[in-house]
Amino acid sequence: MANILPLYQSMLNELIRQIESGELAENTKLPSEQKLGEMYHVSRITVRRALSELERKQYIYKKQGQGSFVLQKDDADIGIHYLNVRQAIINMGATPKVKLEHFSLLVDGQNSTIRSELGLNADDYLYQMQYMFYADDQPVFDETVYLPFNRFPKIFRSEITNNDLVPFLVKKYGLTADFFTHTQAGLITKDNRQLFQLNVGDPLVKVQTSGIEKQEVIFYSTATVVGDLIMYIIS
Repeated sequence: MANILPLYQSMLNELIRQIESGELAENTKLPSEQKLGEMYHVSRITVRRALSELERKQYIYKKQGQGSFVLQKDDADIGIHYLNVRQAIINMGATPKVKLEHFSLLVDGQNSTIRSELGLNADDYLYQMQYMFYADDQPVFDETVYLPFNRFPKIFRSEITNNDLVPFLVKKYGLTADFFTHTQAGLITKDNRQLFQLNVGDPLVKVQTSGIEKQEVIFYSTATVVGDLIMYIIS
């Protein structure tokens, strides 16, 4: 039987996608309730429910008599403590940049070890995302993240291309996980030497992160960190 989303949820997902992707810029005024109803072919009640949820998730704010506007992003505490690589790069005095290198939904049972970590079987859908973080345009942190589809349904590539992943998961999906990070010294290989432009003797550390919510692992990542960033990651 098909999994049909409620009308307000479909509208909500699409508006979140537009905001997260930047199609709806910060402080942009949303169309009126009547116009939104016409655009999404839903009732005024459905529109108001979706807007109320957007406001609760801190995507929009309302001005009395003026309408709804896209909320400006800031660095407010999201209530989750996690390995914030972007902030670590800022702390080391560099300009951060993150690039989503790969995004896929694995449906053929591959990555059995990762599935075991997340408590998934071969039939469960599994997201795989690969990010590269740069400090002053120098690659310093290569991370592959795995997420269970059933906990985070309908992630759009455009939503996570230019956004930090954990804050996005907190806002859109109400993530409340505790994060645990483990580090260990790594070896320079032909692949990572080329990826990071390393020389013999350069420092390299492997990082593993798990996010646990209600006693279940719902976030798992493996990463490689190099150079000066290491001391800011493991300190």
